[in-house]
Amino acid sequence: MMEMILHALHLLPPETAHKATILALKCGLGSTAPPDDPSLAVTLFGKRFSNPIGLAAGAEKKAEALKGWTKMGFGFVEAGTVTLYPREGNPTPRVWRLGDGGSLINWMGLPGDGLAPFVENLRAFSETPERERLILGVSIGSPEGNLDDFKTVAEACAPLADYLTLNASCPNVAHEAGHAIEAIAKQITAVCEAAAPCPVLLKLGPTNDGAVLTEMVEAAKAAGAVGIVATNTVPHDKKHLLRADTKWPEHGGKPVGGYSGPGLLETTCWMVAEIRRILGPDAPIMGCGGIQSGADALRVLKAGANVVQLYTGLTYQGPGLLDEIKRCLRN
Repeated sequence: MMEMILHALHLLPPETAHKATILALKCGLGSTAPPDDPSLAVTLFGKRFSNPIGLAAGAEKKAEALKGWTKMGFGFVEAGTVTLYPREGNPTPRVWRLGDGGSLINWMGLPGDGLAPFVENLRAFSETPERERLILGVSIGSPEGNLDDFKTVAEACAPLADYLTLNASCPNVAHEAGHAIEAIAKQITAVCEAAAPCPVLLKLGPTNDGAVLTEMVEAAKAAGAVGIVATNTVPHDKKHLLRADTKWPEHGGKPVGGYSGPGLLETTCWMVAEIRRILGPDAPIMGCGGIQSGADALRVLKAGANVVQLYTGLTYQGPGLLDEIKRCLRN
């Protein structure tokens, strides 16, 4: 049955398929996983995760189907990225499936309804029995890099979340504040002050530059971030990280979007290992990017991640990917 559903979804345009999935989950039509084996539990920042498999930011942008993701068997969900004001995002089409059967390029541009309805959805979920079973993260962003925007969003979301992630590395919006380490450090400080005592993590973009990675991670820690999410999608100007020829979509004659899929796994593992070396044994690290099997998840965890996040692999394989990862970890 699940194979038939996935086949039907793949006949739809990618963004339409995603909207259909969200609608189904909201209506209670998703799969229901059995309770997790206690051996899968992990603890981060004083919180018990029933398993180390999370839904990456971008899949649940509006926090509207959290009950459905919980039933599917995720140990945690990172909702968002949420911005202070509503955003249309980039023009459509803005999601493309690649021909390798496991990769996507997305150019969404942080669309959403803004902070107020997002918080309403968080509050409604907080009153359900499912909230007790799920660790809930919130990814927050501001395309303009506005510190007041970050503070407002963080202050509103923190009381309803278990952790916040600062998304300062999305490749699909024009960050007017730039990507300077100093600017991101100021954003982290602002978010940490507004969110306290809720822990704050920083989501990094992909890199193979050890010096830059070290500087960024150390600056994030000094600014108050408790941990790191690695990594975001791969923009065109870093396509060399994929070690494969990828045909990029274009808008206005220029390549757009960020790649996600199996070509990102090597970079994810390398970054996680480096971040663990920099931060030592205790800092929370969430590995994200390229995970499409139980073996992939195990590689990222062995590289030094405490937990992993899924998105693209889930769109191709469905809930069976969670089952496979759990079996691999139990064995």
